[in-house]
Amino acid sequence: MAQLFLLIFAGVCAFVPLAAGFGIPKFLEFGDCANVKINPDLNFERYSGIWFNMESVPNEYTPIRDCSMTNYTWMADIMTVVERGLDSEGRKVKRNSVMHRTEGEMGVLTVDAEGVPEAPYKIVATDYDNYACVYSCMSFMGFRAAFSWIFTRSPQPDMTYVSLCRDLMAEQGINPESMQPVRQGQDCPYAEKLPALLEYSQGVQARAKGDEQQRGKGSVTSNAAEIETLRESVAQSQQTMHELEQRIEAGERDLLHTLAQEREREEEEVQELREELVHERRRHRQEQGLPLTTLPPTFTLLAFYT
Repeated sequence: MAQLFLLIFAGVCAFVPLAAGFGIPKFLEFGDCANVKINPDLNFERYSGIWFNMESVPNEYTPIRDCSMTNYTWMADIMTVVERGLDSEGRKVKRNSVMHRTEGEMGVLTVDAEGVPEAPYKIVATDYDNYACVYSCMSFMGFRAAFSWIFTRSPQPDMTYVSLCRDLMAEQGINPESMQPVRQGQDCPYAEKLPALLEYSQGVQARAKGDEQQRGKGSVTSNAAEIETLRESVAQSQQTMHELEQRIEAGERDLLHTLAQEREREEEEVQELREELVHERRRHRQEQGLPLTTLPPTFTLLAFYT
């Protein structure tokens, strides 16, 4: 990882004067990462479930631009991450990654995603049920690549939580002005199945909260039976999510089929109207004692009114 950073930042330093010409990422800037304080007792199981991205730092290497929805699943010290949304062309995009505990940094996760170097994932603040303020930053040789996100459990949250995250980030030396709003709403792919998605996420949260209460805050179970129960619970949650995805895809197929049928009916109606116009034209000319000349179809409507 360090060698990869060295190559990246060495190249950046060599070409900074010609940044525009060589396409250096816009998110790269001078300075050090913020020294944020993280709760070492974060409960990653309670962090599981669905989060919606309300604000984040733009990143041209991330294809998802709108309707970002991420499902987190914590099991056996590994967090699986599945993000869905729309790219800049409005096409559906899905990204998979995993996160694991960061050695020597309690409460910090490390992101492992294909095609990018490992990066820290720091949950600056969260109440698990409403909001999460997240920060990730890498620095080397006077440069930094800093990112931040504001997540909420609902795509239409109480904006007080967004303001709270911005304030908490500012207190920790993170610039909230670097973030931009992420479009969420009724025209997003998840909209039709939102109640079911939220019910699924709330179920994941409820089970995690119940487990926490049973074993006591901050304790970690080593009991094989409890671990197996947790595995089964996560597997069931993943199956539920898979079924929801299938229902969404089936609904989209039905919608496309319905639209195609409506378009076909509209074309038939247009054709019937054209035939009626031709018939009326002929009748009109007969009543006027005019010859029944044949006009090109493009002139049919005009002929009718002559």
